[in-house]
Amino acid sequence: MGKLGRIWQNFIFILISIDQTLGMVLGFIMHPASAELWPDETLSARCGRLGHRYPYKFWRVVIDALFYWQGPGHCVNAHKKELTRYHFPPSMRNDAATTEARPERVF
Repeated sequence: MGKLGRIWQNFIFILISIDQTLGMVLGFIMHPASAELWPDETLSARCGRLGHRYPYKFWRVVIDALFYWQGPGHCVNAHKKELTRYHFPPSMRNDAATTEARPERVF
């Protein structure tokens, strides 16, 4: 990857970190004692993980429509990338992460 490609990738990483921060802030404001908030999860991935429930079902449809240009099922695909540790550096990814789902919190 060239210098321009690396700059673009780092810009995308900044946008993802803003998305993750916004997801935590909004989640905390709406449900301060929620056990469903994960700091390293984007809003899209959360809607993909919890899309079978309200309000995530509604927001999944909205987010999928906003990102239609990335293909169908944006939120589900974002959640799948979380499960495979796609956002980790290649040296930190492992095969076990691609087959095991992250367990839900139970408190």
